[in-house]
Amino acid sequence: MECSRGERLSITLAKNRINRAPERLGKAKVEVDIFELLRDSEYETAETMCQILPKGVVAVLGPSSSPASSSIISNICGEKEVPHFKVAPEEFVKFQFQRFTTLNLHPSNTDISVAVAGILNFFNCTTACLICAKAECLLNLEKLLRQFLISKDTLSVRMLDDTRDPTPLLKEIRDDKTATIIIHANASMSHTILLKEFSLQRMDSLVDDRVNILGFSIFNQSHAFFQEFAQSLNQSWQENCDHVPFTGPALSSALLFDAVYAVVSAVQELNRSQEIGVKPLSCGSAQIWQHGTSLMNYLRMVELEGLTGHIEFNSKGQRSNYALKILQFTRNGFRQIGQWHVAEGLSMDSRLYASNSSDSLFNTTLVVTTILENPYLMLKGNHQEMEGNDRYEGFCVDMLKELAEILRFNYKIRLVGDGVYGVPEANGTWTGMVGELIARVRKGQGSAPAKGGREVGGRQVVLYVCF
Repeated sequence: MECSRGERLSITLAKNRINRAPERLGKAKVEVDIFELLRDSEYETAETMCQILPKGVVAVLGPSSSPASSSIISNICGEKEVPHFKVAPEEFVKFQFQRFTTLNLHPSNTDISVAVAGILNFFNCTTACLICAKAECLLNLEKLLRQFLISKDTLSVRMLDDTRDPTPLLKEIRDDKTATIIIHANASMSHTILLKEFSLQRMDSLVDDRVNILGFSIFNQSHAFFQEFAQSLNQSWQENCDHVPFTGPALSSALLFDAVYAVVSAVQELNRSQEIGVKPLSCGSAQIWQHGTSLMNYLRMVELEGLTGHIEFNSKGQRSNYALKILQFTRNGFRQIGQWHVAEGLSMDSRLYASNSSDSLFNTTLVVTTILENPYLMLKGNHQEMEGNDRYEGFCVDMLKELAEILRFNYKIRLVGDGVYGVPEANGTWTGMVGELIARVRKGQGSAPAKGGREVGGRQVVLYVCF
């Protein structure tokens, strides 16, 4: 059986949860018919819609992909004044005139572009490379591209070819010494690109102190039903797709779940003022659904908290007043380090923001060159049983831990080979800690002395971090 995104199950879960709610006792039950589009065909989609309309519907949801099919559905729903919920990314640049009957739960291309630009600005990324899996990427991120055009920043664009092998592109990016990469692709291709990049950089895994992997999430994990929703999808996946690991709920599944709730919420409110009912329609007649315009107005007034966060729409039917979580990939999984809100913009963790204003060390690794000296840095009594930084204790070690926590950097303590601070040699070089520091700076490697300060010719060379 082919592994699915759990969209059928998510719709069923939404329907059953609504129908079983105590406040729904004695009221009409929610019914959902599911039609599967076997391919992205305008003709077949039109035929399917002509089979749906005679049943009488209050709304059409989806599809989660298939841009041509989605366009046909929007047009037919517009003619019949039946609400249509989109849950897929915009495949092309947004048209100026969107059907009044169409609403889109998925974050818009413009919003995503602005969010990406905000993160690049926060981390002071003036040079970046955009990897596109599809040509439409340039239209989808048009606002981001325009921002680079009007600024002094540099953005190069690389397009995957028909082989779908990112290796040639990543080698070009490496040769250009571009440190920031933006990936516009689905989850599977993004994972492939990241694995290939780490392989080229000779890194062991996706978790490396030298790399900062960020992503967006719109999931509302504090929602009362989220854990049960995720477990249900996971169980279904294990039963049908046990040969492939479950990586979490698909966004389209959660958006369809929320779409069902949005429609039911609007119908309930409209029913307070007028009793509505479905009406069989036909593709061959000019009849429209008489309650469609009223329902669309009520849908634009919907406000609820769903599996994908706050749900609200603007007058154009685009999702509004919502936030994207900014996640960072760590050894312990993803952690939230900030959020981007449609109205309020970017807000990052206060400690990150404070460090960013003074040349942030965030997510970098410092090699701390030092020597053993009480009480600043000492070997623990059982240091033979330990590895890395855990072998050491002392005032400098405690200070490093505090600084690393505040400024969010990593560090590796390394003892100087000859165990001395350093003195100048006749040939102009230095021994000891000072010599290692100078050698690393010349090689372009980051390092910091844990303790220093040496009188040289009556002049103080200040190398202190914690003393």
